[in-house]
Amino acid sequence: AFSKVVQKLIPQLPTLENLLNILISHSGIEKAFLFDVVSKIYIATDSSPVDMQTYELCCDMIDVVIDVSCIYGIQEEVDSAAYDTKSSSVIKLNNSTVLYLREVNRYLALVCLLREESFSKQGLIDYNFYRFRDAIQKVCCFIVEVYFPVTLIRCLK
Repeated sequence: AFSKVVQKLIPQLPTLENLLNILISHSGIEKAFLFDVVSKIYIATDSSPVDMQTYELCCDMIDVVIDVSCIYGIQEEVDSAAYDTKSSSVIKLNNSTVLYLREVNRYLALVCLLREESFSKQGLIDYNFYRFRDAIQKVCCFIVEVYFPVTLIRCLK
């Protein structure tokens, strides 16, 4: 419910949803969420209906990735975050479903559900993800430029 409230505050929500729809249609993905990693609020999702179990499964995956990264990740700095630009995870469930998490930026993660058969084309999915991430960064920079021009410099770094 709180995700819906946050989404109402994002003027580029239709653009984000459209980008997710394009990603899933070209990658064989069944459902995709764009999550804020810290709060586990989904910022956007594709146009298919949201199932609460799916949402909770994705939240659990984020928790697992962060927990495992905290325990086993290489931390060169004391203040470094467990979730960083190289974070990704694949979890294969026993019902031939695959959960796939990729970082979008320091604060956002893309979490996808897809069939195991579709994941056999991981190269295509990764390529489409990189194009998606580039588009998201451009949208985020546009939001910052229009609504927060003082922080534009941070966006470009």
